[in-house]
Amino acid sequence: MDGRLARVWQVVVGVTLVSAAVVVVLASTDPSWPVPGVSTLAALAGVFVAGFTLAAILRVLAGEHNYGVGNLLAVIGWLLLLFGELFESEAATVGGIAVVLAAGSYLVWLALD
Repeated sequence: MDGRLARVWQVVVGVTLVSAAVVVVLASTDPSWPVPGVSTLAALAGVFVAGFTLAAILRVLAGEHNYGVGNLLAVIGWLLLLFGELFESEAATVGGIAVVLAAGSYLVWLALD
């Protein structure tokens, strides 16, 4: 990944993590936030879907397809988790958690390999 694209990727990841932290803080101070009837986990899943989608696109554009696949797996996991939370499907929520954990493990394995 070249310097400029790496910097953009770092900004995307940083903004995603900060946004997730803001969601947690706001949700803990005002239970009706962000939308009545939407859980904090669903709001977090939405933030991570957006962030990991951008991260996957940047990795693929940089020619790092393995990392792009890892980020795409994370997007699929967060989408499953979001679906499970919004439609109260325990199976989808558990499946989403499993896919996110698998994606994270894969990305760690790539970094250590």
